Amino acid sequence: MPDLLVSPFFEVSMPEHKVSSLGITLNAGKQRISKIDFENLINLLNKKKVINSFIEMRQGAIVNLSEKRQALHTSLRDPSPEAPYSGEVHKTLDKICQFAERVRNWKWLGCRGDRITDVINVGIGGSDMGPRAVYNALRTTRPEIKVHFLASADGVAVDRLTAELDPYKTLIIISSKSFSTLETLSNCKEIFRWLKNFGFRDDDFKHHVVAVSANPKAASFLGLPDENFFPIWDWVGGRFSVWGAIGLPVAISLGENVFRRFLIGAHLMDAHTASAPIQKNLPALLAAFSYWNVENLGISSFCFLPYDERLTTLVPWLQQLEMESLGKSKTVKGNKVSEKTCVPVWGGHGNESQHSFYQFLREGTARTALDICWCEKPGHAHNDLHRVLLANAKAQAEALLKRENDDGCFNVVNTIVLDELSPETLGSLMAMYENKTAILGALLGINTFDQPGVELGKLLARKLL
Repeated sequence: MPDLLVSPFFEVSMPEHKVSSLGITLNAGKQRISKIDFENLINLLNKKKVINSFIEMRQGAIVNLSEKRQALHTSLRDPSPEAPYSGEVHKTLDKICQFAERVRNWKWLGCRGDRITDVINVGIGGSDMGPRAVYNALRTTRPEIKVHFLASADGVAVDRLTAELDPYKTLIIISSKSFSTLETLSNCKEIFRWLKNFGFRDDDFKHHVVAVSANPKAASFLGLPDENFFPIWDWVGGRFSVWGAIGLPVAISLGENVFRRFLIGAHLMDAHTASAPIQKNLPALLAAFSYWNVENLGISSFCFLPYDERLTTLVPWLQQLEMESLGKSKTVKGNKVSEKTCVPVWGGHGNESQHSFYQFLREGTARTALDICWCEKPGHAHNDLHRVLLANAKAQAEALLKRENDDGCFNVVNTIVLDELSPETLGSLMAMYENKTAILGALLGINTFDQPGVELGKLLARKLL
């Protein structure tokens, strides 16, 4: 391995080995790569035209070749009338926001005239993880409208959830792209049974249930009027879908202003990704280092460690995003891949995890890539606690580089620092990881946007049922 270092490899272009944009600072100065190898890595990304691939994706190219589809989640957050499907997108966005404000302003009431105080989001996978992550990140300490998430087909979850709620003050969102997902339809039946046990009649359901789907018959399937239907489209993958109607529970709980600001932050990250040179391009750098670390350093997993309670639910969101997108064994041309296309993604709250699996990270026999993330400005007024939290985060960013023995095992650490956790910054952060994933897929020559292994599991479950 030529000239490995954990020392500066950037000079003039990236002072202090940091890249900052949109309230996010990536410190890549702890990467184990030489200056020459870094230059070669950047040349590889340019040779593979990964930024061009991203731009073509945004413009509507068929990038999901196995399903012959576009991947236009970026259009969901693009305010330009020139963006693909702009008319449909903004018509739906307006409907989402208008409905959300009606619920928040007590103009949409339950069947007895009660205001809505709780929302149940019934959905799994991409219909659950994105809105769950955003809600956990941006919710206030005492939201006027609370959101609850029902994903797995587990009666314990149903019982615990319904035992706490007043059905007459509850709005249920049934989210399923195809409206054939077994777990979601099964939970839908249980929730409908709960409502009926409280005396709900057929005409009462339209006050308490809405559907989000790419299946235009979803509302009629549930016996609901068209106004209770919010469309999504087959040109947006589930794991990339929080920016559209899948984000409806977020808009209801947090409000139109917060939701639109969240979209703005993501769009700004898309613009940054499409225009910034790779040396200063946040998603492209993350993708480049991920590729290098796996292919050249034998990194066996990627661990996301947020030192902020609000960001903990990004861990399962990232798991689905990267592992469902990059867990492929064939290229887009159908050939067997020659490189490792994905590593396991895991993590947890950084401070809590110090007393859990950091022993493994410090002295275990694996090589792990780490993104340690924190916010400079806290989301609370407990300044002493924030000082302790940041002291731990910064200390671990150093400690996790070091090993007790020279055994060939090591970690590679990025730090990702947010100025503050605003809706815009969260949108930028999540879009940054989405764009990293798309760029990695282009670099590896695989289809980032299908999930044949997931579909096989669904098919077998239906047969067994």
